[in-house]
Amino acid sequence: MSACAPSAPNSSLTAEYVNPIITATRSVFEMMLGCVPTRTGLRLKEPGEHSHDVSAVIGISGRAQGTIVVSLTRESACAVVERMIGEKETEINAVVCDAVGELTNMIAGSAKAQLAKYELSISLPNVIAGHNYVMHSPSDVQSMIMSFNSEIGPFWIEIAFTGF
Repeated sequence: MSACAPSAPNSSLTAEYVNPIITATRSVFEMMLGCVPTRTGLRLKEPGEHSHDVSAVIGISGRAQGTIVVSLTRESACAVVERMIGEKETEINAVVCDAVGELTNMIAGSAKAQLAKYELSISLPNVIAGHNYVMHSPSDVQSMIMSFNSEIGPFWIEIAFTGF
């Protein structure tokens, strides 16, 4: 991490919203994809850091505001489709984008239920696909990345919240 990077948020507040997202991710992956993801890291996002090949973004509003982003490699995203609906895809297309959006919606919905005291609402997912794209948060919001590995491959969940 660079010397200019902001310090990590208060660990008790971080755990308050990170743990429900980790629990939701594991639950959705087990139920919908038949695999157990393992968290391999938790870190602050570096400025200008590239996302994977396909990402779904869900906005959060209520007593806390922010975003949840699920970002997958092409191979992992195609594996999501195969496990969810049994179709074999090799490239990112509308079916893959829909599946990644739905997976993200399920994770965000499950996390929202666990964070009920914040009276959160979630938006519909927006999906971005391509190479070397950078997702930016407002300059006063520090994004955290939870990296995972699973039978379908690596992925990460990026979270950026204010109001906790």
